[in-house]
Amino acid sequence: MRFSQDFIERVSEANNLVDIISQYTQLKQSGSGLMGRCPFPDHVEKTASFSVSEVKQVYHCFGCHKSGNLFSFLRDLQGMSFPEAVEYLANRASIAIPAPEKEDPARDQAADKKKLLLKVNKLAADYFSEQLRRAPHDHPVKKYIASRGLSQEVIDTFGIGYAIPEWDGLERVLQSKQVPMALAEEARLVKARNGKPGYFDLFRDRLMFPIFSAMGEPIAFGGRYLEKKETEPKYLNSPETPVFIKGRVLYGLSQTARYIRSDDQALIVEGYMDLVSLYQAGIRNCVATMGTALTPDHGKMLKRMTRNVVALFDGDSAGMEAAERSLPILLAADLYPKGLTLPNNMDPDDYVKKYGAEALKVELERAPDLFMLILNRWMEGYRGDAPEKVKLADKLKPLFATIPDQRLRDLYLAEAAQKMAVTLPWLRQAVGLQSSGPVYSQGPQAYARTVQPNSQAPKANPTAASDASDSVEGGKISLKGASKAEVMLLGLVLKSRANFESFVNEKVLESVAHAGAKKILEKATDVYRQDLNKFDKLTSLLVSYVDHPELLFVEAPAAEGDPGFDEETEAKLLRDCFKRVRDNFLRDQAKQLALDLKSAPSSEKLEQIMKAHRDRLSLNKG
Repeated sequence: MRFSQDFIERVSEANNLVDIISQYTQLKQSGSGLMGRCPFPDHVEKTASFSVSEVKQVYHCFGCHKSGNLFSFLRDLQGMSFPEAVEYLANRASIAIPAPEKEDPARDQAADKKKLLLKVNKLAADYFSEQLRRAPHDHPVKKYIASRGLSQEVIDTFGIGYAIPEWDGLERVLQSKQVPMALAEEARLVKARNGKPGYFDLFRDRLMFPIFSAMGEPIAFGGRYLEKKETEPKYLNSPETPVFIKGRVLYGLSQTARYIRSDDQALIVEGYMDLVSLYQAGIRNCVATMGTALTPDHGKMLKRMTRNVVALFDGDSAGMEAAERSLPILLAADLYPKGLTLPNNMDPDDYVKKYGAEALKVELERAPDLFMLILNRWMEGYRGDAPEKVKLADKLKPLFATIPDQRLRDLYLAEAAQKMAVTLPWLRQAVGLQSSGPVYSQGPQAYARTVQPNSQAPKANPTAASDASDSVEGGKISLKGASKAEVMLLGLVLKSRANFESFVNEKVLESVAHAGAKKILEKATDVYRQDLNKFDKLTSLLVSYVDHPELLFVEAPAAEGDPGFDEETEAKLLRDCFKRVRDNFLRDQAKQLALDLKSAPSSEKLEQIMKAHRDRLSLNKG
């Protein structure tokens, strides 16, 4: 759903970044801001280097250089998309989500139903958690948890609970909360009795695993029996509901997204206990499927956080079949999948308990490319007969059709052709692919680079570097190539209102040469001129537009109010920065004019060059 800029600003103003970040790290007053240890899991530190400005509503870590605002924090730590972050913050501030422009009674009714279902699920999650807490130490569920080695921290993190054996334990609690039983049945928590009045609990005598949305709301449950029962499945999962669609949810993601982003890798496992066990062992960049194969929606979710995935499968035939099913999904999502099968039909939980987390980490680092893992399995007993080659090409054909990255597809083609002992053109034709540019041809010892006939590299545009359109990459304003003086200028100008007013009054903007830096400063100036009171929000606004937001934060001198702050020193630094930016601009201008003069001599250009040199001399004398 798209939100208007007015609504986004309203949501942003109704939430305090300090309150959000304080849930993950302790912040203490330091000068005009707050400091704490960095909450991002890939940055372990002993001394506080994470700065939060309550006034500007931005954060910056002087150690790992992560920077941003409310929305980027929720994205990087919790894996939320921008719309999910806006919705989460709106709900947190009790701000109603705006209705679509066209009134749709059916859509409004569906949205209201989802809110009610989420409330029922929250009541159920709290109930299951409370039942586990109340269970005596010698209760079978506590003994089971002890046998699996689950800590209280992990139990709390994942909201693990217990469904008591009684047929109506949850039903009675929901009745006491005035929850309509029809709604509870739609949430798939209770079921109407056959031929009798009343309802009974769907989950009974099971260890309960709540399934959370990206916004941390319980949307479904998985229950594991404590003792093997021949008539019941080992795991009982919630059927799909209006708030829970299995193909769009990965278990554990709300708890592990921050680790996936920081490690730039996602480990995919197949069950609740596998994920929880790995999380407790310190391998936390995991997600789990829930009794279903991976789906294209799963692939899209993963790509929002990383392109590097390792699919960890059980070592049995079912695990290998799951690996085969997942490969086209992961490739179609434009991910880089690796695969690992564990020995002796072990699952990840068994492996970690027997060999330890470090041993598994070593195996994960050695994990082969999933494409090659599957190809090698398909080629077991391969003799290279003509019919075998055709059959294998037929198996590969739908796989190659899913790969969007032409470069990756060409490399896989070359490797497969070499292993199959066929020519690359034959395999390309056999799998139904047209010639697509540079490829690697197989050789006896190594690959040799070959280029398709008549291919030409695009000619570089000598003026492209100065084109403002080149400053935007992937929807972000790029600061790549900005000079040190321009980067320092950004940080200093956004640091205080006085610095920004000096920048505007002295008209330094016209001397900023880098297209990206100039675009950012133009945007800041436009916002500031529209509303002078918006200066404090400038940095928070701009970090959403920049590819490297950390460059908007200057690390010296100290902030006003700190013991090390020196107003005179900062003023001198700002003046020097203005001077360097202008000097660089005049120098580059003189060079460009000299080049133009060679190709098209004119007295006018000569005078412009002389003026640029005079201005530089005057600037340096000052």
